[in-house]
Amino acid sequence: MHDFDVDADNRPFKRQRLGPQELKPLPLDILLLSLPHLLAHPPTHRQHTRSVILSLSALRGYLAQPNLEPRLECRAWTELAEAGFRLGLNTPGIENEVERAITRALMITHKHPSLRIYKPQLTRLSAQLAIHQNNSRLAQNILKKILVSFILPTDPPHAQYSAHLAYIDSLSDSKSIGAIRELHTLASHNNHTDVSLFATVLELHHLLKNGMWNNVRQSLGSIEKTFTEIPRTNIQKALMMHVLIMGVLYHTYVGEYENSQSRIKKLHEMLDGGALEALGSSGIVEIELANSHPLRVQVTHPRVLYTLGFLVSSISKRDPVGRKPKRRLYAEEGVLTVERELKKELALPIWASVSDLKEMQERFHKMRADMLCELIGVAISRSEFDDAERRLSQVIAETRTHGLFALFSARITLHQAHLAHGLGRPERALKCYQVAAYLSRRRAPNEIRFDDKYGEDTDGCEDPWVNVSARAGELWLRIGLASEQTDEGTREYEMEILRARAVDVVKECEGCGGTLQAVGAVLAACLSKEFLATKTHLRTALNLTTAASDNHLRALVLALVAAQYVHTSTEHAETMLNTAELLAAGLGAQPKANKGTDGGKNSAAPTSNIKSADNVGNAHLRLWIGERALELKRRNADDQGASKQELINKRFEEAVAKVRKRKFGEVD
Repeated sequence: MHDFDVDADNRPFKRQRLGPQELKPLPLDILLLSLPHLLAHPPTHRQHTRSVILSLSALRGYLAQPNLEPRLECRAWTELAEAGFRLGLNTPGIENEVERAITRALMITHKHPSLRIYKPQLTRLSAQLAIHQNNSRLAQNILKKILVSFILPTDPPHAQYSAHLAYIDSLSDSKSIGAIRELHTLASHNNHTDVSLFATVLELHHLLKNGMWNNVRQSLGSIEKTFTEIPRTNIQKALMMHVLIMGVLYHTYVGEYENSQSRIKKLHEMLDGGALEALGSSGIVEIELANSHPLRVQVTHPRVLYTLGFLVSSISKRDPVGRKPKRRLYAEEGVLTVERELKKELALPIWASVSDLKEMQERFHKMRADMLCELIGVAISRSEFDDAERRLSQVIAETRTHGLFALFSARITLHQAHLAHGLGRPERALKCYQVAAYLSRRRAPNEIRFDDKYGEDTDGCEDPWVNVSARAGELWLRIGLASEQTDEGTREYEMEILRARAVDVVKECEGCGGTLQAVGAVLAACLSKEFLATKTHLRTALNLTTAASDNHLRALVLALVAAQYVHTSTEHAETMLNTAELLAAGLGAQPKANKGTDGGKNSAAPTSNIKSADNVGNAHLRLWIGERALELKRRNADDQGASKQELINKRFEEAVAKVRKRKFGEVD
């Protein structure tokens, strides 16, 4: 402890009044060069555009002065180019000014080797300009030249890694895998674990995005082993959330429900446990490097990742059976989350541009459209046709408004096909299946058309999964129409034509994930002429739907399996039919009303807007199951059970007739 002198004067000193001092104005050149930093605002700020325009004016004023010092002149030209990108290259005159600024700055770096530090940034700006001018090959060559001719082993690690990441970002999907592995090799050689892990996750993303499913499983398993312990650094937490999302999507795609749900659980634990804080306010995370500046990388924006959690959760829940299907609950909450997020001011870095903001907003609109598609899918699965039509109108309006219709047109048309199919409108369903297949086909560049009315390519977007699904749907509908033929010769002739067409469709279904593989097995079973082959295909479909927890398709498969045992094993057929009936009944189950204080007379209305008066669900399937059940009861001389089943079937017949009489809403 310090001694305290009681005799000393311990009163605080009075603040001395300072005399007036003259404020000297800054020299003009220093003021002009400093203004861009003083005026900087992110693109979400209401004064962003004005601040960038004033910054450009200040930099132009500075560069107009004579006898500039080379270092400051190079800095000014570089900042002028950066400001032009922030304002937007589509602004009149800005693209030419940016190109001139980059050229002048590069000329100065050539004359003065000491200014070498500016060259990587100028090269990246030059590559960005080339991409804007639709010259991606030039951009790749520029960035590759930096790696080969400019970056040296003696350069700091963060500079080397930044150059590699810029080059990777410029490459197309088919070429980026080699560059990613070069980054991984360099980081492993330098013993920078977090950077090598980052490269590994980039490779996993590449494999998943390009549908290289055989390699995804091995890569995913290898990465997940590195996360056996709780991640410590911020970049490890960020990467773990991304790996969990990719793991959920992969295991959902291949139809492994249990594996997807174990990862969803971990993802929710991280999101609810504050893991998003590791991403900062705008998704920029620092990777610490020994004896070097940290490497700053841009990962997914935390608000985007939070919203993505709802979409991924909805996609992973494949079971539409029950009173409150989680697939619908997550999608509904996700749509509301997007609405809330778009009303907020997104946190973006100072150097972000208006185009960065628009790209971020577009990601939210895409996720909203994806979740609306999930809601449409679950509504059609449950025969909630009013809700499906309402959501279809909504997603069409959303995608038209935000210029996303070309991206979603094939998927929307496939939903329309499924809706028409469910409503018993075969002509419209066939047309929609064919259009969906056309819109999602593989196209050459010269096939792309531009529609002036909507300002976008409205001729669809390549989507192999939608393409195969649409073709399988058309084939399934034609099988049903052929089976209704009363003339046996005509029916068999049409089935032979369908068998020939089915070969390619069934084969492609086998390579498109668990759901379509099960669909392909059902198609093969219905077209097979051999009883044992039919049973084998149906057993395959049953195993796949059970593993995927896809109870919508599983109900159909169980009904078809039961039909195989009606004449050979009555007990087994009854068991199958009862299970299928329970699942089909669950497709019409509605939430229980909340009891009020008056004992339930004034019970609260369900929170959902779904209109389903009869709660039957899939009336056609339940009638078919009921007819098989009635046949078995009559065969077993169960008169009482048969009478009861007849009454139940009559209710299903009325429900089917109601569906057929329903006015079909034409949705454009």
